[in-house]
Amino acid sequence: MSIKIHLGAWRSVFAVPSMVVDEGLKFADGVKLKVLLYVLRNADSDLSLEAISKSTGVNVTDIPEALDYWVNMEILQKSDRVYSPVNSDKEIKETKAQDISPKEKPEPEKISQAVNEQKQRFVVTKPQKPDYVFTSQRLAVDEELKMLVGEAQTALGKTLSNSDVATLLMLKDTCGLGSDVILMLLQYCVSIDKRNMHTVEKIGISWADEGINSVEAADSKIARAHHSSRCFSVVSSAFGLQNAGSPTKKQLEYSSKWVGEWKFSSQMLREAYERCVDTKGEVKFNYIDGILKKWEAQGIKNPEDLKASETAKSKPAPKQNTSYDIDELEKIDTLDFID
Repeated sequence: MSIKIHLGAWRSVFAVPSMVVDEGLKFADGVKLKVLLYVLRNADSDLSLEAISKSTGVNVTDIPEALDYWVNMEILQKSDRVYSPVNSDKEIKETKAQDISPKEKPEPEKISQAVNEQKQRFVVTKPQKPDYVFTSQRLAVDEELKMLVGEAQTALGKTLSNSDVATLLMLKDTCGLGSDVILMLLQYCVSIDKRNMHTVEKIGISWADEGINSVEAADSKIARAHHSSRCFSVVSSAFGLQNAGSPTKKQLEYSSKWVGEWKFSSQMLREAYERCVDTKGEVKFNYIDGILKKWEAQGIKNPEDLKASETAKSKPAPKQNTSYDIDELEKIDTLDFID
């Protein structure tokens, strides 16, 4: 009797580290997985970016970033443009062996900490949007994504392109924002008259970095943003800034402090502004902050307080009385000689 097993597709297999699934999938999109699987399948081959792009459909410019993702995840390591597998367990043991002297015994807590540090080393700095094919496939089967796209189109007043949908999918999957948080983000962008996906993407990534991943956190963030915007409007009006445009983060912080915390009026803001321009020849928020900080410390809140303070400083110091009583001087001399 003869036995024959038809392996079919299993006749040719290649290894994929468990870490790819256990730790890499959380932040990986279709582009990163495509590139990794292709290079693992073609290990020991000289692969050009063009060859990888042709076989995977991934844009040539996105391939280096995808490979760097797996380097950061410690699935691959890179040396002189050559990628090779990383034996993470071995490296952790070698690291612990260097840190522990021969007389010391490794403590379970230290070992666990070392492993956790290895796992948490990767930080997403530039999330990557999924490609056209992956986005289309998800949109066809993901009802929640369909709902999100419909709500986004209504809020923004336009039909979303595939790239726009990819942005929403990135914020949802890669950045970890819930659909309800993304809807609040869209409504906030509309409220500040920024109806474009570039702004949605930029603010969404910043929210993810700050851990704004709940409705409550998003509501608080939006309230603070509106408050800062109102404070900056007061400042820009007091300074006479025409077409101030989008304020910087630092300008918003200064404005919130001057108006929201210190409660300076437009009149006092204008006074500080004019003193800054007279001295520096231009508007310098840090210099104006120094002026207002001094007034705040001295309890100067209005023009009357400022005038009274400066008047008191301008008064000459009282002259010291230098006249002497002759009789008193004679008494002092007499007492000195008696002793």
